[in-house]
Amino acid sequence: MNAVQALKQVYFLEHLTPEEFQALADMMDLRPFVAGDKILNQAEPTTNFYIVDSGYVNLRSTDRSGNERPIGSKGPGDYFGVKMFTTQEAAEYTFEAVGQAEMWVVERRDWDALLGKFPDMLDHMPELRVEYEKLTRGLDWLAPGEVIGIMTRRHWWALFLMIRLPVFVALLFTVAFFLSQRFQVVQALSWVVFVYLGVIIVSLVWLAWNALNWWNDMYIITNKRAVRINQVLFFSDSREEIAIEKIQSQKVERGGPISVFLNISDLRLTSAASDSGLVFEQVAHVEEIQRAIEGEKSKVVERRGASERERLRNQIAGEIRHYVFQQPNPPEKPKPVVKPLTMQKRLHMVWQSLFGTEIRDGKIVTWRKHPVVLLQQTGIYLAAFLLLLAITIGISVYGTALQLAQNGVYFAMGALMLIAFGFVVWQWLDWQRDLYRLTETQIIDIESLPFGLRYTEQKADLSKIQDVNSARPRFFNTLLDYGDVITRVAGNADPFTFISVAHPRVVADEISERILTLKLRETERNTRDQTRTIVDAIVAYHRLMMAERQQLAHASPQPTITIAQSAAPPTDDSNGDSALMIPENVVETPARSADLPPPASNPAQEFPPED
Repeated sequence: MNAVQALKQVYFLEHLTPEEFQALADMMDLRPFVAGDKILNQAEPTTNFYIVDSGYVNLRSTDRSGNERPIGSKGPGDYFGVKMFTTQEAAEYTFEAVGQAEMWVVERRDWDALLGKFPDMLDHMPELRVEYEKLTRGLDWLAPGEVIGIMTRRHWWALFLMIRLPVFVALLFTVAFFLSQRFQVVQALSWVVFVYLGVIIVSLVWLAWNALNWWNDMYIITNKRAVRINQVLFFSDSREEIAIEKIQSQKVERGGPISVFLNISDLRLTSAASDSGLVFEQVAHVEEIQRAIEGEKSKVVERRGASERERLRNQIAGEIRHYVFQQPNPPEKPKPVVKPLTMQKRLHMVWQSLFGTEIRDGKIVTWRKHPVVLLQQTGIYLAAFLLLLAITIGISVYGTALQLAQNGVYFAMGALMLIAFGFVVWQWLDWQRDLYRLTETQIIDIESLPFGLRYTEQKADLSKIQDVNSARPRFFNTLLDYGDVITRVAGNADPFTFISVAHPRVVADEISERILTLKLRETERNTRDQTRTIVDAIVAYHRLMMAERQQLAHASPQPTITIAQSAAPPTDDSNGDSALMIPENVVETPARSADLPPPASNPAQEFPPED
């Protein structure tokens, strides 16, 4: 079947317009697979969508104990990898080709490009839109492949406690107002009505404010982390989180008859870096949250085990192909050509080095404090400099009649302006040298005074970080989007704090992403070490077998019969036939076993040099 026929098998594409449908068909690619090819691995991000054109695909899964079990199979017309269209969540199963098979493939990058061409395309895929909203709940800060398991808020009793005071004030004044009407106080004092209406309006605004704050505070369990979002409308917000696999303990606290009756609890999640941990306050049905956490932790173990197993198998197969079967390594990808810097980029780099709050140099990212902090540090001195400059200009215009120039006023004003400007430069240099740096393996906090008068540097390995939190603590922080990023390190009581950085949530997300990348690299490094040990044993066994075969081949030539000279002539047997008499010193060499392969022509070059 062709691409159009293949797409017609997918039910959630039936509402696409003809132009969208044809564009999607044109971007599809038909790819062949042979027996044993892993099309999509368990725990691997789902970045492709597949439709089986011919052949069959087997599904299997690895549980947290490392046991594999078959799930089923897919044949022509079936499809898999639907999560590519939504969250790119990790695959639950490994899909392996059975015999020869062909798949129609849609890649995520091509799909993103198609959405750019047809921005309304998702509106014509209602099933996917509903599924995406269900998995993400409208949150835009989730990482690729991250989906929400539970999103909850504090119990409605907590809402009642937050709004009880404005409700009480409104009821109290309402009762007082009706009593004043009954006793004709309102008729005598007309201002009572305005007081009552003012109190009611204030109470309603107060009630709405507290209700929105209750609504904006969320507790979230995803497949990667536990998150608490605490937001005060227009004034502050914070996001605290702990990676699922780093949750070491869960403590449930419940007190008071109302909490017991309504099943309201506080759930405290702790990691190796903090005893206070992350607290889900006044939540209902805490058992469901705990089950969700344990379920996600179990899935993390399953995904890690399946990923490590497949990675180990692939690396072992690659090493054996190279060292045993002597297949050449795949060619290295050509290095990208470095384009020369344009004048605009050079000027941008100079500006970033002087005043930029985010500087990227390859894989290293450096942040400075927000420009508001620079303005706070230099504001008073800059204002003094501008004031002195204005006074000097005023003197030059209006002070000539007083002959102030002869009294050294210009010199004094110039000296004062120079001092004020010096303080501005000093504060700017101080702001410029306070750096927060993120590398591939470390976070670094550098505090320095100009000219190296004081220098403090604090480092921590990304692998030791347990949780990453961000906060915008005040109104202006929320308005201008700057705040603090707090990271806690195992075994260190003092957290690393990036103070007053721009876009703190983005910074926190990048740190979390680097931590995940580092974990993957460490896993690959451990897998390579295990692979080398296993392959070394296989190579040593192969070399030993080849050496044994060669020794056996050299020691065993082709069978021959050697007849020694005999002084006695041959004798006739009783029938008179001539017979060959074989003396006792005839030696017969046994033939080399037919199942042994011929010896290598040059055993010393059997394997390439080891790394």
